[in-house]
Amino acid sequence: MIDDANQAPLHYRGVMVSSTFDDLTEHREALMRAIQGQGMFPVAMENDAALPAGTVIDSSLRKVREAAAYAAIISHRYGTIPDTSANPDRLSLTELEFREARRLGRPILLFVMTDDHRVTRGAVETDPEKMLKLAAFRADAKRASDGSAERVYATFSSVEEFETRAVQSAATLHRLLHPTTGVEEAPANTDDRIPRPPDLYAEPRYIGSHDFVGRNAQLTTLNDWASASHPHPVLLFEAIGGAGKSMLTWEWTTRHASAARDDWAGRFWYSFYEKGAVMSDFCRRALAYMTGQPVDAFRKKRQRELSELLRHHLQARPWLLVLDGLERVLVAYHRYDAAQIADEDAGSSDEIAERDPCAAIRTEDDDLLRYLAGAAPSKILITSRLLPRVLLNPSGQPIPGVLHERLPGLRPPDAEQLLRACGVRGDSHGIRTYLQRHCDCHPLVTGIIGGLVINDYLPDRGNFDAWAEDPGYGGRLDLADLDLIQKRNHILESALNTLPEKSRQLLAVLALLPESVDYETLLALNPHAPWAPYDFLVTEPDVSAAPSRLAETVRDLERRGLLQYDRQVKRYDLHPVVRGVTIGSLRADDRDELGQRVVDHFSQRSQDPFEEVESLEDLQDALILMKTLLRMGRTKEAYPAYRDRLSTALAINLEAYAETLALVRPFFTHDWEPVDIEDAWESYLLSAATIALNGLGERNAVFRLCQRRLEINLRLRSWHNLATALDDVTISLWGLGRRAAADRISVLSLWLNEAVGDEQGIFMARFYRFEVLAWLGKVDEALAVWEALAPMGRDWQRNRYRPGSAEVRYAQFQFVRGRLTDDLLTQAERLARQGRSRILVRELHRLRGDWLTQQQKWASAADSYREAIRLAHEAGLSDSTAELRLALARLHAGDLDDADEEARRLAKKYPGRSLDLARLWWAIGNRDQATRNAVAAYRWAWGEGEPFVHRFELDQVGALLDELGVQRPDLPPYDPTRDERFDWEDAVVAVSEQLRAERADE
Repeated sequence: MIDDANQAPLHYRGVMVSSTFDDLTEHREALMRAIQGQGMFPVAMENDAALPAGTVIDSSLRKVREAAAYAAIISHRYGTIPDTSANPDRLSLTELEFREARRLGRPILLFVMTDDHRVTRGAVETDPEKMLKLAAFRADAKRASDGSAERVYATFSSVEEFETRAVQSAATLHRLLHPTTGVEEAPANTDDRIPRPPDLYAEPRYIGSHDFVGRNAQLTTLNDWASASHPHPVLLFEAIGGAGKSMLTWEWTTRHASAARDDWAGRFWYSFYEKGAVMSDFCRRALAYMTGQPVDAFRKKRQRELSELLRHHLQARPWLLVLDGLERVLVAYHRYDAAQIADEDAGSSDEIAERDPCAAIRTEDDDLLRYLAGAAPSKILITSRLLPRVLLNPSGQPIPGVLHERLPGLRPPDAEQLLRACGVRGDSHGIRTYLQRHCDCHPLVTGIIGGLVINDYLPDRGNFDAWAEDPGYGGRLDLADLDLIQKRNHILESALNTLPEKSRQLLAVLALLPESVDYETLLALNPHAPWAPYDFLVTEPDVSAAPSRLAETVRDLERRGLLQYDRQVKRYDLHPVVRGVTIGSLRADDRDELGQRVVDHFSQRSQDPFEEVESLEDLQDALILMKTLLRMGRTKEAYPAYRDRLSTALAINLEAYAETLALVRPFFTHDWEPVDIEDAWESYLLSAATIALNGLGERNAVFRLCQRRLEINLRLRSWHNLATALDDVTISLWGLGRRAAADRISVLSLWLNEAVGDEQGIFMARFYRFEVLAWLGKVDEALAVWEALAPMGRDWQRNRYRPGSAEVRYAQFQFVRGRLTDDLLTQAERLARQGRSRILVRELHRLRGDWLTQQQKWASAADSYREAIRLAHEAGLSDSTAELRLALARLHAGDLDDADEEARRLAKKYPGRSLDLARLWWAIGNRDQATRNAVAAYRWAWGEGEPFVHRFELDQVGALLDELGVQRPDLPPYDPTRDERFDWEDAVVAVSEQLRAERADE
């Protein structure tokens, strides 16, 4: 059985993972993640299960010999005994592997499950022979034999405890296999832009406008915080823009962090000021850096999985992660011009709905931030203009694990040093007094003042004393009564006013863009170059001299501290404050001329067909074009750019509801009143807004906007759009629990569409009528509508009908009737995927999970729910239904150890009625919680009363109450006197009657 040849391990860091399989799926995954987190490679036997018995043993032992170490998990099952002459002692595969690893002297990690670990009945050994062998194996495995390799041994009583033990043990194993006297080596990344840890990885590198000075107190704070003994994993510096947050943290990260602590596993700097910078991208790049894998390896992982992987790495070894400009992920910056927004305009309100401005735009980002507060031994350094609400407790104080520091201006001596570094000379006391009085020693403004004195004070360049006293220059500034933001902005505006014309134009055109640019783009937008409307005025010398003149202008802006250049990535950028102030002071003629250059440039670039869009990156040029038109106030051109190039791709392909709202909002006031747009445009844009708001769960806002659309289209006599608005009102009313009204309006919509005579409109009205009847449980009526709907075809406008929608709703209908088949699911999924409709694909994964749950195929159901959750998280959304049902499936599958804690977490995350939560509590055995949630769910399903109830859910929760032995609540039936008609209903009825009469006359 034993082949002594080639007993030395191969030259790679493989760790053989050995255990029984079905009962330890989650444990094995956790162990393999922990091994990968240390830059090692798990070697598993999953692919060998179908081999003949003798071949399985050979393959298994070969893997043990080739691996550098061995890890075994011993549960309450003995495992498979290969029936072959090569196994005369009838040992399990796991024990055979263990004995071989011990014989070879491999380092062994051993994890033994305690009797307190919750397991399913099928995960406990019942075979008498195997029970005896398991007891003997446990005793033998714990016993270190003479000459054996060093062994790490741990017990565990839950999956969570096992995860911790696995991370700790894998770290110990890594040190054993690779003893070092310094920082440990991590795997090289296949992406040559990502360095090998512990070398710094910056995405992107910080571009400073001046040399770093001062900040000794803050550097000391950082050094103290970095120590392993400091209790706060998170340090957050908060300050207004330009205060030097990024420069301070970059200085410390690049020049001081390694001296403060010599055991960093690596240092990762991530800026949220760049395009596409979101928390999911931060996680992917951090994990790529930590593991040596390409970023694309994490592209399809859901946010929760990314967060869990990141947590394992952060808890395993001390990493330093820097999140620069975190305010960009908060609601206050959820707007199309986030890159240009001024401090005074951010943080006070939500431009989209009624959310907390300091909450994350995506709820999963809040979850990740909360977790980072417990990421020891790693350290998380954050800079932000706003303090994320999730990092505060109800009293407004930082939560445990978070250290909050407000960054002040520079100390006067340091501000003076910065000014003199610009080449300024003058009296020390006068310089310090002036800077304190006029800008509170704000670093960015201090550098700008240096540029004014050096470049623009022609009477005596560099003479600060003369400049400050001269009433035509520094002497005219009197800012003592202004707050710091006003002082900063005033001085920046003064600096912009002194710029040469072409320098001002170049700065303005770059400020119009939301991100840094390469030289090719800079050259295309060169203000010295001829521009089509004025080509007839341009001479050949002007054309040939344009690049050299551009270079002079770039150098001028760099000398003034207004333009930054990253030599590593070869891109030009503006400080966010400079960008914001430049935009705010932009003259109308410059805005129009320079904005048109941007529009022309990005309009001419090639575009992929929008129906093939798979990511926001695919829409980058179209987004820049749209945002520039909005910034220029050219809504008449921005509207078709949105309608023709972005609307459908954002809503259907990507479920990018946050981005949709950010683009639509500028067409309206805060109260959704139109701003200089035509009525027909208003209706279309309100339709886009309702889709996005509905996707984000803002149902009350959706209903208000739907009613606005009805009023507009009644006024315009636009009957097709009126009918579309009625369909949306139907769905909105159902979501608000107004089922009787939803039923009535769905009938009215069908009546109107039939009067209009539009086939697509009739199809959509029948579709929504079918949906309402299915919800109400009116099976015969629903089937009659489906019979009329089914043969109508599906070739409709994509912005009205998502391919596969009808088939998805029919599959859901058949599910509640107990007649769903795999063929129906597969057909609907094929159509949804062909139509690139993410939300339908997501709903189908959830439906398949429900169908498998009905068959008690718990593990497969859990997989379907996980996929639905992944798709939601990729779009920055939550899927409460899938999350709750996943917990129930995991519980029944036997892989949810702390079910009580998971149920409490979900109840807190998704408060309100929940049949799913009631089922989860009942499966756990908590009758009180199950009853409370079931009664609430029954009341919700009852709603306004019979016959306008959510029939399927009412039947389901009624059955659960019966099972609990709880009497069903005695609730009143529907009262039609409480259901008032809407003001516009009579008008719609009159239109329908008029159209029918006209058609009859024809």
